[in-house]
Amino acid sequence: MVERLDIGTFFRSKAGTGFVKYLCLSAVISAAVGYGGYALSRDWFTVSKSEEKITALQLVDAFVADYSDNRSKFMSGEAPVPATFRAHAIERFNKMRDAANNLHLTMVGPPGREIATAPADDDMAQTIERFAREAKPIPETRFVSLNGETFFRTLYPSLASQQSCVDCHNKLQPGAQWKLNDVLGAFVIDVPAGPFLTGSRVQNFGLGVGIFFLLGAIGLYISILHFRQLAEREATQGRLQESEERFRDFAETASDWFWEQDENLRFTYLSNAVEDKSGMAVDAHIGKTRREVVNRGVSEEQWQAHDADLAARRPFHNFQFQRMGDDEAIRYIRISGCPVFDAAGRFRGYRGTARNVTSEVEAEIELERRVEQRTAELHSVQEELLRKERLATLGQLTATVSHELRNPLGVIRNTMFTITEAAQASGLKLERALGRIERSIGRCDTIITDLLDYTRIRELRRDQYMIDTWLGEVLDEQRIPDRIELVRDFATGDRAVSFDADRFRRVIINLVDNAAQAIEGGREQAIVALPQRITVRTRIAGGRLEIEIADSGPGIPSDVFERIFEPLFSTKGFGVGLGLPTVKQIMEHHGGGIELTSEPGQGTQAVIWLPLAQAADIAA
Repeated sequence: MVERLDIGTFFRSKAGTGFVKYLCLSAVISAAVGYGGYALSRDWFTVSKSEEKITALQLVDAFVADYSDNRSKFMSGEAPVPATFRAHAIERFNKMRDAANNLHLTMVGPPGREIATAPADDDMAQTIERFAREAKPIPETRFVSLNGETFFRTLYPSLASQQSCVDCHNKLQPGAQWKLNDVLGAFVIDVPAGPFLTGSRVQNFGLGVGIFFLLGAIGLYISILHFRQLAEREATQGRLQESEERFRDFAETASDWFWEQDENLRFTYLSNAVEDKSGMAVDAHIGKTRREVVNRGVSEEQWQAHDADLAARRPFHNFQFQRMGDDEAIRYIRISGCPVFDAAGRFRGYRGTARNVTSEVEAEIELERRVEQRTAELHSVQEELLRKERLATLGQLTATVSHELRNPLGVIRNTMFTITEAAQASGLKLERALGRIERSIGRCDTIITDLLDYTRIRELRRDQYMIDTWLGEVLDEQRIPDRIELVRDFATGDRAVSFDADRFRRVIINLVDNAAQAIEGGREQAIVALPQRITVRTRIAGGRLEIEIADSGPGIPSDVFERIFEPLFSTKGFGVGLGLPTVKQIMEHHGGGIELTSEPGQGTQAVIWLPLAQAADIAA
């Protein structure tokens, strides 16, 4: 099926533009051929007719000359003179040719000196006058226009070449005084040339038009063929370009730069994006192997696996390494490549793509971090749930046990009061035994109170206190062994903080008791060699109020330190292990916290803190 030609598209194309130029050239060539044919026809007409008529006129002139000689020798005086003879002969000739209207012969005399016929127009008169002035006049031919028609005119000078001719003319024109070789006039032949010239013009115009259409048809065929070839080539190039662009888009989407290596695995080409994406210039790669330009992020096992792929000429994918640029930023890069072989199957190297996957790796690292964080949070939530479940169970148990134990303890305490009075009345020395019983009852009561305080969270009753003053009063009430020095280092001035005094007092008492017990325990074990001292400091730091209670005891072992805030965990021979968990609970309930540090042999430092957002300045 012939494809339909779009005329507009054709003429806007290179082939169409070339065809228009070709048509212009064809028009010029056709016009030149037509004009050349017309000029040749006219020249042929001029030459052939000129030679023909001049020869005829020479014959007529020779005939008249011969007549003149014979008249003088053989004819009588009554015979026509040569001029009259010539005029009558020409007149008869013209009468014979009038029907054909193809030829008109005239013998024309000089203007004012003519014998029979004067010049019919200015061209004849001027030509005869020019003949008269020239020493050797020659015949002339030309095209002239007479009465709207074109004639081919031949003018042949008639000379007085014989004395008889001169005598004859002087006889006819006594006052003319003709001489030998004078120009007596001219033979004029006018041949109608209009039909011939018109026919020649039409014929050669048709020839030019025919050549133009022939050349145009040939050019049109060739141009259309060329146009379709160009269109097909452009379509092929367009498809190829589209395919290349698609491939480039896919390649650029899948990679950041391209690379090539020779058969020695040395880089021969890298696209310009490598410097921006990897932090290393193209020139720094050229001529080097991958091991020479990669020095981070690849283990020896990974290198061995990669080298094995290269040695076996296998494709490889996502070989990852690290690179540090001039900005000291770590970039993660992944490359893939495939071997290249020539037509003979010889290995020529590798080529492949590379990508900067820093954002992906960092996203993976961040994802892992978040997973770990969420896992830790989940564990924390689970532990919190377990802790609350344990606390709920412990609370129920504590409520029951406290009720069941405090009633018997009350009875025992009342009975001990009665026994003490009876022993005093009887004079029995039972003070020490009764004192131990009393201390044991108090210890049991304390354990019950601790359990109740830990498992029963009540609403805080906050009030504003100047921390240094309040803390000093609490420490004054504490019973600390005389051998332990209590050092006070207060630095908050008149700073006031909002807290529940009863609950906060419990925090201070627990921490000071723990410090004193740690020093006493270390002394008994002959571990404490440093001064036996408890230091209590207050300070404002980092937007919070801090109270530090430090002791010079033996410190806390690392295996114990991990569990110090675990409820019911204790290393002491007494108590239930709720001292520090209670402190932590109270501080968190206040919106603060506790930070504990300890080194074996160096003592322990407990820092409790409250946010200053709860503080208010109170005038001194």
